[in-house]
Amino acid sequence: MADQKETLTGVPGPEDLELIGRYTRRPLGAEEVYVFPVVLCDNEVDRDGERFSVPALEQLAALFVGKTGIFDHDPKGRNQTARLYRCRVERDDSRLTAAGEPYHALRADAYMLRGEATSQLIREIDGCIKKEVSVGCAMASATCSVCGADRRKDPCRHRPGERYEGKLCHTVLSDPADAYEWSFVAVPAQPRAGVVKGRMTAPLTALEKAMARGDSLTLAPGEAANWPGGPGNWRRRRRRAGPGGRRRWPRRCGWGVSAARGSPGNCWKRPSAPWTPPSWRSGQRSTAAGPPAASPSPRPPRPKERRERPAATTRSKCRN
Repeated sequence: MADQKETLTGVPGPEDLELIGRYTRRPLGAEEVYVFPVVLCDNEVDRDGERFSVPALEQLAALFVGKTGIFDHDPKGRNQTARLYRCRVERDDSRLTAAGEPYHALRADAYMLRGEATSQLIREIDGCIKKEVSVGCAMASATCSVCGADRRKDPCRHRPGERYEGKLCHTVLSDPADAYEWSFVAVPAQPRAGVVKGRMTAPLTALEKAMARGDSLTLAPGEAANWPGGPGNWRRRRRRAGPGGRRRWPRRCGWGVSAARGSPGNCWKRPSAPWTPPSWRSGQRSTAAGPPAASPSPRPPRPKERRERPAATTRSKCRN
């Protein structure tokens, strides 16, 4: 029987090896390294009633580059198994979070060395046995999503998970101070954090980053025209128009709008002249209802009587 060669998965490319070389003492070959993508965290409300803001994800993307991967947040040297060499924030316009924002995720690429000690772990990652991950970081700000109060210094009475005036209460984490590690865990706080297959969406543009931070940015005429919703975004207009680039809007034909194709008032083929029943052309009396009669001229509006309004009362929006 001929020997079957094992197909290697997670083989890095030249760009990956160049980025990994910043953390190794010698250049590594593609056959020595195993790489895999992982979603570290996102801006969705997690199981603890907390979420990261989009600017916080951008700052964490810079802090997590080069951080080690361990197991169960146990900071011991024997648990070190992988390292991050690239991080970025990606957006998914087709999905909204519980807070009503577009979904953003902090996506990273990790690498580990192939060998006898990691061969079983690589098999478990490829088989999605080792999948869920969690991050360890320090956040300087934790505010209430309803009133904006600081949860640590001046806690309010709003409870995470409950709705106030239709708005879900949760804690917004922002201003990251440090990123420590990321770990393989069994049950993470964020359900979507873990090893993934392919790329989700394109990274954020410079304008989207500035909008998330609340900063201003000057665009060139060509960039403003190609921005989504701008006059030069022909893809968006074509998508709304449908296949062929034509808009199919119903239009009124003759004195009415027909619902069936092929009838005299058909919206798909407008007749050259308004259609009338044969009995009307011959002058005979018909029981069918004719065209709608003209509406009588409206009466002039009556002058409004001026009424005195009662004194205004103030009501507190806070829940005591």
